Amino acid sequence: MVVLNEMVPAGVAAGMAVASAATWYYRRAAGRANTALRHSREQNTTLGREIELRDQEAGHLSGVRLPALIAAGVAEAGPLLHPHLATTQFGRSLQAVLRQSADFVAAVTSRTETAAQTQLQAILGPLVAQAAPPLSAMGQLLGHVGDEQVLAHAYAVDHGVTLLVQRMQIIGVLTGREVSSHRADSPLMEVLGGAQSRVRDYRRVEITNRHGEFVRGPVVEPIAVALAELLENGTRHSTPGSSVSVGCMYAHGGVSIVVDSVGSMLDPAGYERAAAVLPGQHRVPLTSLGTRLGHPAVGALARRSGFQVWLDPRHQGGVRAILHLPSRLLLRAPVADEPQHHGRAPDVTAAGATSAGRMAAFSRGVRSVGQAVPPDDRGTPEAGDAARSAQRDTGGRR
Repeated sequence: MVVLNEMVPAGVAAGMAVASAATWYYRRAAGRANTALRHSREQNTTLGREIELRDQEAGHLSGVRLPALIAAGVAEAGPLLHPHLATTQFGRSLQAVLRQSADFVAAVTSRTETAAQTQLQAILGPLVAQAAPPLSAMGQLLGHVGDEQVLAHAYAVDHGVTLLVQRMQIIGVLTGREVSSHRADSPLMEVLGGAQSRVRDYRRVEITNRHGEFVRGPVVEPIAVALAELLENGTRHSTPGSSVSVGCMYAHGGVSIVVDSVGSMLDPAGYERAAAVLPGQHRVPLTSLGTRLGHPAVGALARRSGFQVWLDPRHQGGVRAILHLPSRLLLRAPVADEPQHHGRAPDVTAAGATSAGRMAAFSRGVRSVGQAVPPDDRGTPEAGDAARSAQRDTGGRR
């Protein structure tokens, strides 16, 4: 009995020890479970945040970066919205998608540009060929007809065809076509006159001084086309009725032709656009030109022929365009007793006594560097005589 009484407390103590151990064990297990649950919740929160960030990154790619790439190229697509993703496989995959998209866009753009150039060249070729016979016929007519009214109408037709050819040349330059280089060395003043003859409102153009240099034959036509476009811009975007002055000055180892028009100045964005395309360092795609053809074409001619063109943003009261001819494109004027092999136009004063004869002689002179110019008169001999006398005094310019 004594033994039994001693065993009961011992059993109770052992049971309590077992219960205590079980309690401690389950408490440990519960603690580990709580810790695991907390970690799981934190991990789920982190994963949820990462999924949210990657969703945002995917949306940024489709909504911002890819449209920017299509509009302006991969350089303008911008960085990742969340830079820390760049080191993840997800971020690397997005960058790969962007590069592949850029390659695809570049390939499509190149094919589109090539197709546009090919199509425009195919259209321009026959048009230019069709314009040649009327110009040739008008040249013969202007050289032989003596009737003042017939000559006045002939000049009007010839001027219209000349403007059409100038516009086709501008478009051709933008498609990669070369401007004719088969010209004789020509006096700079005749090149200016040839450019003036290709301007719609040519009566507003005034050449303010004379220079005796000659322009080398291969660049005569490109310079005339480029200068005509600058003059056309000057007359079109200046105050109606104002004069557009053209002057020449020695500068920077050559001659600068300065075109000044009167009117409102360009806004800063206009000067930025001109500064981007007039140097001609980068070819402007046809698909991005819109209706602005002149400055990109002038820049392309400048790059190909070796002259420089820019707008002066400091000029007040209008727009000043400068076309600079380096000395390598110029020749000195021949002395009087030298044989002259420059294909110089005949002097207008050597024509017949009638005003019709002077008109025909002037036409032949201008055609040596450009196209015939319509008269200032509208079929009235008196006005025509006065205008042609002014031409003779200024070296046959118009």
